[in-house]
Amino acid sequence: MSKQYEIRNYTNTFLIRGTEYEVTAPAKFDRDTGELIDDKKLDDAAVELANDMYRQDMGIVSPEEIKKFRARVKLSQREFASLMGWSPTTVALYETGAFPSEANNKILRALINDDNFLSSFIKQNKQNLPERVLTKAGSYLSDHQHADNRYMKHNTKFNALQLTNWFRVNNFFSSKSDPNTEELSQMKVVKLLYFAFGRWLAQTGGKLFTSDIIAMPYGPVVEEVHQKFSGKRGIVPPNLEKEAFDDYNLIESDDEVADLLNQVVDDFGGYSASGMVKLTHQKGSPWAITGSGVIKPLLIEETFKHRQEM
Repeated sequence: MSKQYEIRNYTNTFLIRGTEYEVTAPAKFDRDTGELIDDKKLDDAAVELANDMYRQDMGIVSPEEIKKFRARVKLSQREFASLMGWSPTTVALYETGAFPSEANNKILRALINDDNFLSSFIKQNKQNLPERVLTKAGSYLSDHQHADNRYMKHNTKFNALQLTNWFRVNNFFSSKSDPNTEELSQMKVVKLLYFAFGRWLAQTGGKLFTSDIIAMPYGPVVEEVHQKFSGKRGIVPPNLEKEAFDDYNLIESDDEVADLLNQVVDDFGGYSASGMVKLTHQKGSPWAITGSGVIKPLLIEETFKHRQEM
């Protein structure tokens, strides 16, 4: 008689380059004895989760980020290797989970985050690059420059602080009808704004507000709002200022924007701030790809257009 197995979560500790990471992931067990059974696919997946935790802690570019960057520029592995001056084997190793060297990681992060760096990098190495790579990279940079200009020219209806006031007043009214309503925090409102920004981009191709969205340790942060409420946790005091209500009423008069914000509250209002952080920290998210600095609107738009809200 063959053994009967079952899959259930198992917590294990992995040592990655001197640092321990505790991972809870599916594992295989003998149904009769409860004994843990080796399973290469499940075991490898658990190890990769630990590797991902290490990558995030150390700011190491992930295989998915490299693949997405190649896809954006439309480079094959061999063409990307030519661009970097590496062997195709090195690129293949990085895309299957090997950690880049510190120097290579810095270059990869800069290329992924900053088109200006890519442009300078190509100019410096132009004589050594195949014509096909130069053509593809040039086409990518030209298209993205047009996209950046499109975002810059778009006229937004409201600024980030006005939209924040809408969320604050909405929370104020909710607390009056339900005393158990948790006070809106700075960390949560910037995530609500991020999801509203992404949905608006996907729907209209324009920016909901002009303030930059920055990749910080706890996820995407709207710079203008972060500066306004710096040092504060809760941002909805009992004596909420008149300006907040004025902004709320102004936005309520715009059905399109008000409907968007209400939908965001319906979909994400039940999440805690830390829960929303986890949503934006998913592998392949604009925050994860950017690492630090300004998250490009085009990256957010592409993500939300593919119905990947993270």
